[in-house]
Amino acid sequence: MRIELRSIFYPKPVDPNGYLRPHELSVYCASSEDEDGEVVAARLAFDYLDVARIEEEGVNVWEVCDADSQGWLSVCSAMLEPTAKYAEYRKEIGIDHPVLGLVFIHRAVFHSSMRDWQGMIVDSVSRMFSGETSTMMWRETTGMTDRELASLGFRIVAGEDLLFRPNMMRSEYEPANDDRDPNFDLKVPKEAGEYVQQQWDQLSELDLDGI
Repeated sequence: MRIELRSIFYPKPVDPNGYLRPHELSVYCASSEDEDGEVVAARLAFDYLDVARIEEEGVNVWEVCDADSQGWLSVCSAMLEPTAKYAEYRKEIGIDHPVLGLVFIHRAVFHSSMRDWQGMIVDSVSRMFSGETSTMMWRETTGMTDRELASLGFRIVAGEDLLFRPNMMRSEYEPANDDRDPNFDLKVPKEAGEYVQQQWDQLSELDLDGI
């Protein structure tokens, strides 16, 4: 397995939502039918909000979120204007660090052959960013069970199905403790690539504003 990432970065954004850095992630896996072939067996889309950069450049973070989507407004409301329940949760697990960046996973497609590897992939997204960040997504985005999501460190916040993972905290799942090797233990059928592309195109039509 290898992960390829495409991203867009504006050194001097013209519009507020230019501070949101979009990413598209493709997961390439060895083909079970072609010894040297690879298949895209999963794809994810997520945005990164660099809160530290926005504040340093004197931009209003609410304007950035509002310019993009209702989904980002929900994320910012949960993280930057937290409820009493969320504040209590932070205190309970000992989060004293400021959140300097937010990762919002808003689209995901996995072929069925990747079912047992979803956790490793979602965890990898969070590990691409520094510890003083948090990963957010809607509860149904990945199709994973509540137990699986909890093992990755996700919790429900804001009184809705919005999940939050503080990347500065250790989670039950740690790649170093996973004895499997996706470079040797994972092979997927060729049809996985066609399935992922079809599902991705369908979700793209529903995901025009990132929610």
